[in-house]
Amino acid sequence: MAEPGAAARRRARALGALLIAANLLGPAGPAWAAPERQVVLVVVPELAYDQALRDPLLATLARAGGIGLLTTTGGADRPARTALAVGAGRPVRDAPEGDVAIGVTDEGIQVDLAPIVERTEGVGLLGSTLADAGVTVGYADPDSGGDGVAEPAALAAMDASGRIPVAWVAYVQTWTGAGAGAREALAADVVVSPSPEVIRAVLARTDAAEVLVIVVGAGASAAMRERGETVNAIVLARGTPEDLARTGERTGGLTSDTTRRGGVVAEVDVAPTILDFLGVRTPARMLGSPIRVEGEPPTDLLRRFLELQAIVGPVGLAALAFGLVVLAGSLALLFAPRGPRRSRRATSAVVVACSLLVAMLPASWLPSFRPGVVALGLTGVTALVAGTALLRGRGDPRRALATVGAIGLALIGIDGILGWPSELTPMLGGGALDGERFFGLGNAYAGIALSGALLAAARLRPRAGLLLLLATAALAGLPTFGADLGGCLTLAAAAALWVGLPRWRLGPRTWALVAAAVIFAAGFVVASARALDGGPTHLARTEDGAIVVFVVRLLDNVRTTSATPAAWLAVLGLGVWALCALRPPAPLRAALEADPRWRDAVLALAIGGLLGWVVNDTYGLAGSAFPFATAALLAPGLAPRPATG
Repeated sequence: MAEPGAAARRRARALGALLIAANLLGPAGPAWAAPERQVVLVVVPELAYDQALRDPLLATLARAGGIGLLTTTGGADRPARTALAVGAGRPVRDAPEGDVAIGVTDEGIQVDLAPIVERTEGVGLLGSTLADAGVTVGYADPDSGGDGVAEPAALAAMDASGRIPVAWVAYVQTWTGAGAGAREALAADVVVSPSPEVIRAVLARTDAAEVLVIVVGAGASAAMRERGETVNAIVLARGTPEDLARTGERTGGLTSDTTRRGGVVAEVDVAPTILDFLGVRTPARMLGSPIRVEGEPPTDLLRRFLELQAIVGPVGLAALAFGLVVLAGSLALLFAPRGPRRSRRATSAVVVACSLLVAMLPASWLPSFRPGVVALGLTGVTALVAGTALLRGRGDPRRALATVGAIGLALIGIDGILGWPSELTPMLGGGALDGERFFGLGNAYAGIALSGALLAAARLRPRAGLLLLLATAALAGLPTFGADLGGCLTLAAAAALWVGLPRWRLGPRTWALVAAAVIFAAGFVVASARALDGGPTHLARTEDGAIVVFVVRLLDNVRTTSATPAAWLAVLGLGVWALCALRPPAPLRAALEADPRWRDAVLALAIGGLLGWVVNDTYGLAGSAFPFATAALLAPGLAPRPATG
């Protein structure tokens, strides 16, 4: 069934094509030199993947080149966000919610930048870079009704001042003197339009030897959001006009060095792709990489992603509910008489809760996320991890929890060696298709790595434990492996706490050691990023200045955490557990004082989780560190205690 309004849009496109043809066949305008290479960029609002494959024109282009999934940092809920990022070559988290006005001046089309917030850096960078290089940009909108509202494509075409110098808009009689005609707009080096029909017109008339066509979806429709499809389609093809009009044998996939993922590209990759094709130097402020045709289309990946979107919410709520029940029961049991049986049951429940969190990592590798498959996979892995931990613990909750953490750390290492496949469909959230983490150690995984390294270190010899923490921090920061600045800094601080707490507690020398470790870790990350060719990562944002990046990321994290009130439970809870480890209350005092190294591990874990929240742009690290800190603090205090009196 056609989507509502689809027939009207088809009629508008057909009329637009007739208007283009009439203009092209009319009297010749000013002489324009035919470019050797020409680009056609079409920004279509709310273009779903299956919709692109059903469209005859887009399907033909996909067989001539490839089709992929386009992610948008901050979400694809607003078409303006994707369009602005396409024209900036960098993420745009803030975007206008309503319509953006567009008008006509003697110098062409002018986009009203007032609704676009000042902190949106890089807006119009693509247009300005092309203008500085002497490359003409033409804007053609054959479907416009002359209502003065800018299409998303106009936001991608404008320069830093909001101007589009060469433009043709249909129904121009409503705007007297509206810029150039279709001939000039379609003869530009870079043609930008909201209508795919413009592609046919350009290919039919161009004299360019090679043409690059990019069709980008911007924003998710209500139907897309309802089924969890928060990514858009992108189609790319390059070749002679004849090659692009010819149906190929197979549909290819798309990728880039930004994502390192087959079938997935980022919104920041579009601008560098255009500049690279035209031989124009990409500004350092652009963070993307050129898109290339490679591999298979991401049809199966999208299927798994949509299945995950449908199940991850219920699974997350069930895990949260189970964790809260275990937390409440453990707290109540601390103050109640308990025999050996109740103590074993409570300890087992705590171990199972942490094992469930660890099990979500390998569950992300599942070939299908149908409810039955997920339930079977999660239950089986959780039982295996918890059973191994309890068997190895032999009645010692510390040893059991250290085993769970070590298994989690090992699974993260395996995932990294395999190329982080879980980041495509992570059950812990914050993956590639969310536009948050394309490659490396995700924030939620970093919390498990922090917990596993610290709890395992508490069961090792001091030097071996320190080496484990340092190795984990180094792997987290390597651009060829973890590529996680925040995780590396957090783990380095945890290693410093591990050294300082037994000697100086939380005195000035311990904090000085933490500061030195963080500075050294930051230098290690920067040096390794320059020395090792790991491809572009999110670390490139530090070019904006460390302080600016830190403040922006912290503000983003506050907004993200505030949008999920339950996340504040983890953040604030870590602070409470740090105080409890520092000055244990009566029910926990004996258990913690009996094992000072375990107590130091709990304190370092709580402080590390808080630091991880500060230096990252999401609450993922703190959120996954909180269950382990809770278990490590409470489980030793659940030993049998007979009733008094």
